[in-house]
Amino acid sequence: FTSYFHDGHFSPGLENEYNFDWINIGNGFFVIEFSTYVDAITMVMLPVVTIVALMVLVYSTGYMHGEPRYGWYFAVLSLFVAAMLTLVLSGNLIQLYLAWEGVGLASYLLIGFYWERQSAAEAAKKAFITTRIGDVGLLIGIILLWRATGTFDIQQIIAAATSGQIGETYLTVAMIFLFGGAIGKSAQFPL
Repeated sequence: FTSYFHDGHFSPGLENEYNFDWINIGNGFFVIEFSTYVDAITMVMLPVVTIVALMVLVYSTGYMHGEPRYGWYFAVLSLFVAAMLTLVLSGNLIQLYLAWEGVGLASYLLIGFYWERQSAAEAAKKAFITTRIGDVGLLIGIILLWRATGTFDIQQIIAAATSGQIGETYLTVAMIFLFGGAIGKSAQFPL
């Protein structure tokens, strides 16, 4: 991994993006693309997520051995990993939001894995409610950015923000909602 960066294969400013129309209504009137965007931050986060996920999966094989819902556990854990990797690779805010919801669903299912235990069921319910509040913040931030730019594409939104197309106050409010969504989802601001 380090040699890949060292040899100049991926230098700052060299981004790779792949897009295709996922939803196209009215011959381009309303288009949502499926988009993967890889830049230097993505190249750092992909191995971090993958290595941590691999360690959890390997550890879990022994820890969960003998569990009656062994297969279900790994299915939900795989959903979590897939959603997290999709989140890291997302090139647009709709895809990011759907991956965000996938992470939330998988978290809820993992926290409540032992649903027959009252404490696990209550913890899953509390996590579900807390993350829904964060989801609303993220969704409001996404809608504000879309209204200001007319696009869900993250790179186009960044370009609009840096060029001054979005007013500073409006951008600040949108970012507060996005940040609030992130801290709500990660339970840094619990209920």
